[in-house]
Amino acid sequence: MKTEFYCYLFVALILVSCRDNTRTAGTTTELKTDTKKIALENPDTSAIADTIATTSLKHKMTTEQLLLLIGSERKKIEAKLSTASKTEADGIYDAYLAANEMLVGKITEAESQLLDKFYEEDAQTQIRVKKLGTLLEQYHLDYDEIGEGMVEIKTKNDYYHNIFKNYVSDDYKEYIAIKSEEDKVSYSADASLLISFEKIGERVIVWEKLLAKYPTSKLRNKIREQYQSYQSDYLFGMDNTSTIEYQSSEKAFINPENVDEFNRFMRKYPLSPTNKLIKMLLTNFKDEKIRSLIDAEQQKL
Repeated sequence: MKTEFYCYLFVALILVSCRDNTRTAGTTTELKTDTKKIALENPDTSAIADTIATTSLKHKMTTEQLLLLIGSERKKIEAKLSTASKTEADGIYDAYLAANEMLVGKITEAESQLLDKFYEEDAQTQIRVKKLGTLLEQYHLDYDEIGEGMVEIKTKNDYYHNIFKNYVSDDYKEYIAIKSEEDKVSYSADASLLISFEKIGERVIVWEKLLAKYPTSKLRNKIREQYQSYQSDYLFGMDNTSTIEYQSSEKAFINPENVDEFNRFMRKYPLSPTNKLIKMLLTNFKDEKIRSLIDAEQQKL
């Protein structure tokens, strides 16, 4: 059943992932990169992924066609899960996540002209934006306002949680639930963090515990990547919400509110491995290579 499912899922992607014969070689390379990534995550699908990358169709799908495909594939996934083992359900999640996000990305491409005008105030544009939003809602999709005037299409925060929560293994279940909860609110935009450093610190702990709880999980690399990403943002912030003020190398300082937050974190979580990174930052924040030093230390944790 597992191999049959993967083959079916990736054949479906041929309908949306392929390019016309007139497309450039650069676009073909980009497509092959996408499908190779899926193939690496799901080795049984490598032959199908190669087919997707080399097959060419003479038409592009409309937004409505893409949405219908997303809806029909979700129903098929839910049917497959009803008879799948937990291990099989884990594999179905991995494959479906990659495939479905590619489909959602195709809708962003199809609606790029409208999304570029998303913030324009003329009535006709706003009617179209509202109409598309209503259509997306029917398929559990939404607008993703990512900042600097850019808007994409995304799945709703609980999209995958609602589908997989009763079928996957414990580590997958917790991972998907955490992602669903965190995606309730926007995290960043315009090179700025949109949640407090205290909340980022709490996210660090959530992923730290998940990593320790499931050291052999197939999701370990994804968990570790998210964990380290939150650590970096917690320590350094982003360009427009930086923890360090660089008036000059000699006059650089860590914002007092961030120092207070670091101290709160270390008091509340005295055994956290992240404390070593915090102390390194507090001691060496004027060093121009501090990010590299922190990155290297992260790999040891």
